Amino acid sequence: MYKNILEILTCPRCQEKLQIEAEKESNGEVIEGLLTCTNYHQWQVEDGIIIFQAQEQKEVNNWNELYKDISYQELDTKIKDSTPQVELTAQKEGIREIINIVKKKDSTKILDIATGRGMLLTELVQEFGSKISLVAVDLSARVLKYDRLKCKELNPKARINFIACDATELPILKDSLDLSVSFFGIQNMGSLIPEGIKEGVRVSKKGLINTGYIIKDDNPEIPSINKKLKKAGYDIRLDQFTESYFRQSHKLTDDYKINVKKIFEGIGGNNKNDLIPIKDMWFALAISETILDY
Repeated sequence: MYKNILEILTCPRCQEKLQIEAEKESNGEVIEGLLTCTNYHQWQVEDGIIIFQAQEQKEVNNWNELYKDISYQELDTKIKDSTPQVELTAQKEGIREIINIVKKKDSTKILDIATGRGMLLTELVQEFGSKISLVAVDLSARVLKYDRLKCKELNPKARINFIACDATELPILKDSLDLSVSFFGIQNMGSLIPEGIKEGVRVSKKGLINTGYIIKDDNPEIPSINKKLKKAGYDIRLDQFTESYFRQSHKLTDDYKINVKKIFEGIGGNNKNDLIPIKDMWFALAISETILDY
């Protein structure tokens, strides 16, 4: 972590300001340390990661389980090799669009919500380097540890704060960043998608850029797959990936101004890693620009 992040951070328990006692530093970055708020709640900094929460998702992207017997490089390669080309193309075009939006909005302080394996984060680092300030948040401290290593390899001068926390209750002051972005991360939150959107908009002056796959509202697979998901105990439904839900989930109240557009459309291939896209059926990669319009 970098100490300048303390200007916008609050204690997750009481929302008071925090101070850092650094135990190990390198080139201005706190590698090991202890954060303490005015009410004496304490939080660790380990391997450069602020750890407000280390709980893994039980159903989607349990990174501790995924990394148990494989390195992060091997996992990235394994996932990429098993992803259909149509999805890789969609992801590439989605990332290009987000980078263009960041440039258009002249944003220099950016929050990446539910960073995961850093698909977007690493591209932002390669594109902007140390020209922007990045904050990456995810439930998993472990995946952020690997993201930090990836980014250090790409650009040692890039200044990124990594925070393991609940993205539906961000410990960040209102309007303290320029722009929030999420590349499929919020879409994986299941029933908490609206909370993730709300928080992304709250902390950023220029709102949230959110990305996800969408399917047709009348997709015939919805009832049967929903039944299977419910039986397996997943907090996620296939209709949370429909075109109408994607739009409605961003329009939380009349104060929310949204602009949704499809960046890529195609037919799903055979991918055992993801629920969406569905094989041989239409899907699109959609991006929503959401901001509070008082």
